[in-house]
Amino acid sequence: MPAGALALSPKLSIRAAALTPAYSLSISDYTVRCESAVAVTVDAPSGTKVGLDGAVARSGRFTREIALAPGQAFQIRVTGRRRYEAQTVRCLPDDFPLWNVSRSRAAKPQAQWYIISPDLRAVAGNSLPGTGEPYAAVVNADGVPVWWMRDASAPPMDAKLVGRNRIAWSLFGYDTPIRVRSFGGRVLSTARPVDAIADFHEFQVTDDGGYLLVGNRLRDCPSTPSECVDLSRWGGPAQATILDNVIQKLDRSGKLLWEWSTKGRIAAAEGARWITNPSARPRVFPDGRTAYDIFHINAVAQDKGAIVFSARHLDAAYKINLRSGAIAWKLGGTARSQSLKVAGNPEGLSGVHDVRVLDDGTITLHDNGSFLTRGPRAVRFEVGGGVAKLIESVSDARVKFSLCCGSARRMPGGNWVITSGAGSSTVSELTPSGRPLLTLTMPTNLFTYRADAIEPGRLSAAALRTGMDAQAPR
Repeated sequence: MPAGALALSPKLSIRAAALTPAYSLSISDYTVRCESAVAVTVDAPSGTKVGLDGAVARSGRFTREIALAPGQAFQIRVTGRRRYEAQTVRCLPDDFPLWNVSRSRAAKPQAQWYIISPDLRAVAGNSLPGTGEPYAAVVNADGVPVWWMRDASAPPMDAKLVGRNRIAWSLFGYDTPIRVRSFGGRVLSTARPVDAIADFHEFQVTDDGGYLLVGNRLRDCPSTPSECVDLSRWGGPAQATILDNVIQKLDRSGKLLWEWSTKGRIAAAEGARWITNPSARPRVFPDGRTAYDIFHINAVAQDKGAIVFSARHLDAAYKINLRSGAIAWKLGGTARSQSLKVAGNPEGLSGVHDVRVLDDGTITLHDNGSFLTRGPRAVRFEVGGGVAKLIESVSDARVKFSLCCGSARRMPGGNWVITSGAGSSTVSELTPSGRPLLTLTMPTNLFTYRADAIEPGRLSAAALRTGMDAQAPR
């Protein structure tokens, strides 16, 4: 939808420089760019009255200048044969990344909101992404950002809805805490793993108000020789420092209730395909130490008395028993005694992300297809009796490649909300057949690590607008 375009609702037009999307009585929220004021021109036929920013409604053609600062908004109120809902026009900051919107009118998206953060940037010739933009945003089904916040510390990662009126994210970079905020921007609580380096890839708020999150510990090598790992058969050092991932359950006060570690449970050989890959090269941590990222757990989900996680460098998802810590099954990757037999998936899994457990017990994954001759896809498995049966596979035909990152969320109505990570700058809602209903295309090379899809009834537009007004009062 071109900025500043003029669209006609029957016999009524409203326009302003950079008004996006084009005006329609059916659209509730808009954005503009503004330096100090925005000029709004109205052409309202007899019998239709328009009020701008609280002014008395009137008919005819008129222009009004409205002073706005970034984040501030005004309302349009239209009355005719009936009174319409107020429409909100909000000023975007100069550095806010603008995406293109493509919307099919054949069917309505099943998500009411999409929470995104253009936090990463593909870098030509580099196997790892670079830093993106420092914004988290909540976008409606018209592709319009209704709420956003700029985090001055670093680009937000894994932004997601918490409860009904809270939002949370971590920051791009190791050892940064997770912050839960009101939509007005106030920090309500923070969380970080206990005695471990914080990880930005995943956290969940549990039903009891606690936290489920991922952390990292470096092996004490070479000081403790038994801690070293021999990677020489894969082209690495004979005495390597590796990174162990830990999954922790904390209560709401941050007290550690339970922990599970890859140490002693998953062998380096399970990540052999990635050990010599440039994207798995040693990572440098804030204290200057380096370690090989062998496992790379990136998503965690609760499953009754168990935890399910996905690990990029293991090409697999695992289920672990909460009580014993034992691995119950492994889906994908190299074979081990707990590996499931897989039915209906000859393509295999590669570089997986974003494991989730649905209400019916099925398992969904974003299968990146990293370094294979295919693009990414959303997959859904039914697990039972030692077998994982592929029951759904959905791809966006426009996306041919995904090196890392990404998410795949199945809506209750069957649609999928997918962001494909590096290799694609899109966030899309697709039908079960892969037909796109809504696509947000980020500016060149930007992409969002994950997209949280919010179904109707979980979050109100009023809460978002009130939060923005608190951030940028007039």
